Amino acid sequence: MSKSIFISCVHEDSHRINNIKNWAEQKRLGDVVITFETEDKRHIGVDAIKQHIRDKIEGAAVILILIGQDSHNHDWIKAEAELANSFHKQIICVRITNTSGAVPLILKNYKVINFDPDAIKNAIDNL
Repeated sequence: MSKSIFISCVHEDSHRINNIKNWAEQKRLGDVVITFETEDKRHIGVDAIKQHIRDKIEGAAVILILIGQDSHNHDWIKAEAELANSFHKQIICVRITNTSGAVPLILKNYKVINFDPDAIKNAIDNL
């Protein structure tokens, strides 16, 4: 049975989702289905963001959070991580290549892995 993976990232990094979707389609991540938010909803506020993405996160087995240059100061990432924690979801933090932005405080206790299909697959397999 496929494992549902929700990808969390700031809107400016959303083009990275295509890499992960391609890796999933090539079965490089194992038997997974990728879900993610397709619209930038930051302007509607944190509570509205949480309501908007609640079902996607609740239905996912794993939350993959992309850590880039500005992830640490976005309400979007914080809201999705809070939801993931509230549903007791497994979280994997992935460092986007060639970025050095801080890890959001809510995620400071999570290991951060490389943006690499083998590293991501290994993290998913070891949950």
